[in-house]
Amino acid sequence: MGRLEQCQSDYNNQMDLKPVSSSLLRDLTGHLQPLSRRRFVANSMRLLLLAGSGPLLAACSGPSRPPIQSMQYLDAGQAELFQRLSEVLLPTEGTALTSRTEVPVVANVDTLYGYLPPQTQADLSTAMDLFEHAGLVLGLHFSRFTRMTDSAAHSYIEQWQQGHSLQQGIIMVLKKLVYASYWRDEQTWGPLQFPGPVSERWGLTSLGETPLPGNEPIGGKA
Repeated sequence: MGRLEQCQSDYNNQMDLKPVSSSLLRDLTGHLQPLSRRRFVANSMRLLLLAGSGPLLAACSGPSRPPIQSMQYLDAGQAELFQRLSEVLLPTEGTALTSRTEVPVVANVDTLYGYLPPQTQADLSTAMDLFEHAGLVLGLHFSRFTRMTDSAAHSYIEQWQQGHSLQQGIIMVLKKLVYASYWRDEQTWGPLQFPGPVSERWGLTSLGETPLPGNEPIGGKA
């Protein structure tokens, strides 16, 4: 499945007008669990990468990018990471889909980040640092993710998707945040002829998460 088709296949799961849907929050925390269980190892790796990145950055600097300002919750480096991820993961150019440049993807990520529980925010910050700087010492990229060419960035993402469970969890979280932040914007609905959530159009009251049929005790409610 191509990157664009993967974006579209995630559409129904990611679409939600609430700040963070319960299903998305479960996905994020679930994929970050390996990071939580191995927090000491992850933080040690993070410190080693950050400590060793200075000389490597000087020797292996990639093309410069326009500076990005820090946001309400994301700092400038984190905002730049999601800006680069959106460029790589949302190949809307030349398609009927709404251009990613017309959608405030990074601002939407910032909003979602602000609604996450503090521990999830801390785990995600560690995940972002690991993903951004690991390319300096892993996979012969010798570059931060935000300085990689498009082809190198695609290869780097593929490596993480096929890597250790910790790597798989991190890249899955980053991808979900980017896709959710694109598709939740109403501007993206028109090309798919999506009229919006039926709960809004029909004025339905949210009842929370109802158990699936068959999950109730036999014979009705206990």
